[in-house]
Amino acid sequence: MAFPHALLRAGYPYERVLGMRRVTTFPVDIAIGDDRIYVIGRTELGVGGNIRMVSLKTDDELGDDLTHGDMGTMADTGHVWPVQLVRTDDGNLHLLDEGLHNVTRYSPEGEKLGQWGEHGTEPGQLNRPSGLAFDAEGNAWVVDTQNHRVQQFSSEGEYIGGFGEQGDGPGQFNMPWGIAIDSEGDLYVSDWRNDRVQKLTTSGEHLMDFGTRPGYEVRHPSGIAIDEHGDLYVCERDKNRVLMYDHRGRYVESFVGAATLSKMGREYIRANQKTLRLREMTSLEPQRVLRFPQSVRYQDGRIYICDFGSHRIQIYKKDAEPLTETQIMPELRAPTLSTT
Repeated sequence: MAFPHALLRAGYPYERVLGMRRVTTFPVDIAIGDDRIYVIGRTELGVGGNIRMVSLKTDDELGDDLTHGDMGTMADTGHVWPVQLVRTDDGNLHLLDEGLHNVTRYSPEGEKLGQWGEHGTEPGQLNRPSGLAFDAEGNAWVVDTQNHRVQQFSSEGEYIGGFGEQGDGPGQFNMPWGIAIDSEGDLYVSDWRNDRVQKLTTSGEHLMDFGTRPGYEVRHPSGIAIDEHGDLYVCERDKNRVLMYDHRGRYVESFVGAATLSKMGREYIRANQKTLRLREMTSLEPQRVLRFPQSVRYQDGRIYICDFGSHRIQIYKKDAEPLTETQIMPELRAPTLSTT
């Protein structure tokens, strides 16, 4: 499916927040289900973690639900450094573990269905992988971070192929992190140490870079996502924001955080008099912004940002109208809205 010729962008307002500390503790990634999100949460020490389930119902829909949307933890995963979680069309969850160098498949209820991947540097082996995505044929693409490459596997973990080597040239990588696949089948890889996102074909042909234009550079990109319009969302973990680029690589806007308290969070704070007093005495502005966002996901017109340092998921809803070539004048050489 081709991207629209242009968009009438009405806005991208903050919608709501999901989770709270002690439920979605240090969220590193999420998968979006039919009625819930699955959240990889890390421990206080950063090692290990679990998969927590949180309802997608709004506060009004939750009503008098005493769990406030907390749907509990899936079966103990026993993982060392879980880093990515992907839900495929069959409803199963695929968890990438950077520490164990493998992928584990779970049913939506948490039953372990299979596992594949081994540590090493040979083709088909992995070394601290940090990105996972599935293409339209159901094959898995894994960002093999410390081997500075991207590899393709079948859904059962059989090695198909791959490309990449360490360097800073087109198609080369230096500690790549996240990966996304667009509707046309092209790959987007966040090239962490090279401070860019590369767009490539499935054979490794370099198509373009994102985040290298002066004044709109990306620094150490981590998780990325792409929507049906070709808009790309790039986490800048160390700068506490998510950058948005259109499919031509042009910067559009940034998300820096606008969080409110979820019903779950309000109930927790209401039960703690000291926390209530501290919140009353301090500026709330720092409580709204993103802190070390590591992953971003897109589904059904919304982006879900893993607000790692604040133990929550911030959600924004896109408002944009596709335009045909006949609905908009040709591109200007020196565009500025002040002339309209």
